[in-house]
Amino acid sequence: MGGWTEGYRKRGDDGDGAVQFREMPIQYRAVATDRSGRPVFRAFFRKWHDKARAFPYQRFDMAKIFFLALLGICNLAVAQTPSAPMMPDGSKDMYVGLGVASLPRYKGADERRTNIIGLVQMQWSNGVFVSGLNLGMHLSPTPGLEYGPLLSIEPGRNVSAGGRLTDIGEINQAISSEIGRNSSIQPHDIRATPQIGGFANYYLTPELRLIGSLLYGAGEERDGLLFSGGVQKSFAQVIPHHNLSLTAGVTWANRHYLREFFGLRPERLPAGSRFAYEPASSGIRDVQLTFNWNWELSNAWLLSTQLTASRLMGQAADSPLAERRNNLGFRTGLAYRF
Repeated sequence: MGGWTEGYRKRGDDGDGAVQFREMPIQYRAVATDRSGRPVFRAFFRKWHDKARAFPYQRFDMAKIFFLALLGICNLAVAQTPSAPMMPDGSKDMYVGLGVASLPRYKGADERRTNIIGLVQMQWSNGVFVSGLNLGMHLSPTPGLEYGPLLSIEPGRNVSAGGRLTDIGEINQAISSEIGRNSSIQPHDIRATPQIGGFANYYLTPELRLIGSLLYGAGEERDGLLFSGGVQKSFAQVIPHHNLSLTAGVTWANRHYLREFFGLRPERLPAGSRFAYEPASSGIRDVQLTFNWNWELSNAWLLSTQLTASRLMGQAADSPLAERRNNLGFRTGLAYRF
């Protein structure tokens, strides 16, 4: 029967890696070292004992691949988390860099904005990790199952500095006609707020995992609740030094969140207007499909690119503030590994 295999990789002077496996009944740990002998990562996978010695190490460095897949993802709808680290005690793995992002001004906006973003991904051997705007900790002792607490930042919405939310053409024309004078919807900024919750991931295979998170605290009243779930598939070394992943996800929001981010409350409309919109219940906010491409330029440098397609659903899509149901987000940047 199958089991868990342990292996160690040491890098030679020519940069090639040789793998030596030792069969163990419990788990697999793979340790990579640089030329100075410093461990840089550890990963695990399941493999049949009768094939373990012939199995290529590089194909199953899945923890590293899932780790890189999330690099620079600062505000995905699905709050993804890196794989649980299998590292020597006291070690860490860290990527830091800068990039550029082209995103809608807010969910459902027709206008876009382009700005500089940070690419941050850190993991420690004790399970603590930082992934974009997420801070969490792996607590599961079971290979293939990950869970733990999660802190995140909901970036909010800033439209007072510009954007079409201050002048939503047809709606403002209708309001002006209704109340007999020129008017417009007042800007509705939403401050960034911390969210608290947890995450859980389950590996169906080393390359395929289910991901999920629950976060509470979004919005001005800090009572928005989001549940995000999805499935992530990785494609390791399809081309040498190139790692790909594809994530399909869905996000559910409670009524408080939908009212805050997609509602037009009467108190925010001109006096006498009847053009209020308030979602009546909880529901699906949007669905997403995210493609990640990471190009390892060297042992230290990485080019990370992400393309996200999303579609608003239900009451979020019905909101007058939703100028577009379908949106695209693009991020790319260069990161350095410490």
